[in-house]
Amino acid sequence: MNFSYKQDLVLMVRSLYFCMEEQWAELARIYDISPAQQHILFILTTNQKTLTPSEISEIGYWHTSTVSRLLKPLKDKGFITVNQDPKRNRYKQVTITPTGEEIFQKIIKTITTKDFFPFKMSFLTEQDLENFLKVGQKILDTNKGVSLRKKIFNAKIEGVNYT
Repeated sequence: MNFSYKQDLVLMVRSLYFCMEEQWAELARIYDISPAQQHILFILTTNQKTLTPSEISEIGYWHTSTVSRLLKPLKDKGFITVNQDPKRNRYKQVTITPTGEEIFQKIIKTITTKDFFPFKMSFLTEQDLENFLKVGQKILDTNKGVSLRKKIFNAKIEGVNYT
């Protein structure tokens, strides 16, 4: 592959990520919860509300030590509980609490009313977006596997109109 494509792809993905981070940072200021912690609440909400730290790590693309560090403030705020897995003593279970679900729903309500979240893209056609997602999914499938991609793209939030 032409090095120019590699360079442009890296720079584009990184730039898009930081455009999105700006929007998440705004939500962090409003709700006093970091973008990464918002993502953990999303992961829990869309995955039966209880996961192990390792599962959160896999879906969120974090090292398990990072997940542990991110969980503490969420637990201190009462947004999650962390308990020993009753079936496997060596494992912990992270569960979103009703308070965590409430703050997450407030964040989602804010997101659904903003036309520019995760970034300005109203100028794109539906076909543009579908093409972008298809290419991104191919890259993800090759690098992380179809099963992980399915977990990510099948994640749905109750009560949100996806059309």
